[in-house]
Amino acid sequence: MSLRQAGFTLLEIMLAMLVLGMVVAMVSVSLSGSIKVIEGAMDQGDVYYRAQVALERISEDLTSAVLSEDTEFIARQEESSGSQSAILTFASMTHLAFDPENGLPGLGIISYVTQSDKDNPRQLFLLRADTLYRPRGEEKKNSEEVEAFLLADQLRSVKFTFLDQNGEEQTSWDTTVKEGEEDKERHLPTAVTCRLEFWLDQEQEVSIAFQTAVPLPTGLIRPQPQEQ
Repeated sequence: MSLRQAGFTLLEIMLAMLVLGMVVAMVSVSLSGSIKVIEGAMDQGDVYYRAQVALERISEDLTSAVLSEDTEFIARQEESSGSQSAILTFASMTHLAFDPENGLPGLGIISYVTQSDKDNPRQLFLLRADTLYRPRGEEKKNSEEVEAFLLADQLRSVKFTFLDQNGEEQTSWDTTVKEGEEDKERHLPTAVTCRLEFWLDQEQEVSIAFQTAVPLPTGLIRPQPQEQ
């Protein structure tokens, strides 16, 4: 009695390999999609964190803003063309002394500066400059060039708006008294709104915006006319 040997034919082996290849391909596509979703979520989470840090720093600076005889609150909306462009400058009690041994706390002149990324002109940097205030007439002048530190990157736009004491929104603010404007009232805005728009995908034109409104306590104080 002879035993018939059992085995796989070439066609069966090829069909099995085809099915296995399809399963592997489906698993690979599924994993690839999952990885992209995870990476997208991580990138978006990073943007949320950077926006939170930047807006908290801006809010702290503005909340402590002050206006004196020889300090100004100046805000301009300008398009950056590669060079640094100061869009907001003011005095604040939130001066940061990075060198505890040599640095002194006190009133600081804060400037927020935008600059285009040289490698990607559609992308903006938001920089923060902070220098210790010194009264006019001292040897070291406030107008000297100071180093600005990176506060946020990968930005599509940066916008500040200002609420005056009548509740009207302004796109710029300048307390400078020019010649012929000696009777001009100098005061801070009552609130400042900051809007930061971050790129998520430049190729797909996808971005996300974060906005906060900061009340300025000293801006709510109306100067009383002096009695003659």
